[in-house]
Amino acid sequence: MSKLSIDDFATLFGTETQSLPRQCVSLIEQGDWNYAPLEGEQLDNLLREFLDRIQRKDFSIVVADDKSRWIRGWSENLDDFIASKGDPEALAPKYIRPNAPVRLFRRYVLPQQSRFELNWYRVFQEWLFRTYLADCEMIFEFGCGSGINIAFLAQLYPEKKIVGLDWAEPACEIVNSMRKLRGWNVEGRQFDFFNPDHSLEIPGDSIVFTVGALEQTSTRHGAFIDFLLTKKPKLCVFIEPIYEWYDPANLADYCAIRAHEVRNFWRGFPPRLQQLAQEGRVEIIKQKRSDFGSLVLEGYSQNIWRPI
Repeated sequence: MSKLSIDDFATLFGTETQSLPRQCVSLIEQGDWNYAPLEGEQLDNLLREFLDRIQRKDFSIVVADDKSRWIRGWSENLDDFIASKGDPEALAPKYIRPNAPVRLFRRYVLPQQSRFELNWYRVFQEWLFRTYLADCEMIFEFGCGSGINIAFLAQLYPEKKIVGLDWAEPACEIVNSMRKLRGWNVEGRQFDFFNPDHSLEIPGDSIVFTVGALEQTSTRHGAFIDFLLTKKPKLCVFIEPIYEWYDPANLADYCAIRAHEVRNFWRGFPPRLQQLAQEGRVEIIKQKRSDFGSLVLEGYSQNIWRPI
């Protein structure tokens, strides 16, 4: 049995151990981070089942302009949130599955704790939002989904206006329900990555972020990037899986590549960002592969940049 250390968390986040906020350190010290690397027959069985799923295309697949599954998914979170009278625990996305193997340092491992990935993400939120979202007046999350990030930010920064945007109506209703049930300074509104609403005002002191949302845009993310280049927020923080950063010589990465292709997830963003930087239109602050993720892919890689 192995265990994630505080140094491991810092490595995964791309920071120094001494730079971790004390709240992160406290969560790490309180958590169960034990895991066993999958090896031998156990690993063979996992890979056989995974490759069979790829062959069958047994995944949710990006289909242009089809938001039906997101309406269904976020409706479940909306119903749970209202039934719980505004309990943030009801906002955990259903796609973060308990008792499942995860990716860690480019191999598969089996955590001892059933909510390992969700607990890891809680530490990541604490680090990411305190490190990059503190210095602004307004925060915009595009593709806010279940509302898990909006709820966290509303409590972390009660003085800031937090706007959650999504193309699926239930996601927007979740955010507006937070205002009604909890009195948080939040607003939910619809937004379509493929047809950005240029009437949306983003003050220059605002920060924009996404978490696992742009992955759904396939190769059609250009309109949204152009939208941000026009609006010029203070900072853009993209937390997404990055197809180009997988190593096809690594078996776990190869499986992620195949799954990424089958699901028609986004690609082409890192070279576009590099091109924009060469043209002097953006400044790249940080690019960091996550080396942690679900069974299927690494969803927490960082591209942090700002329009010039």
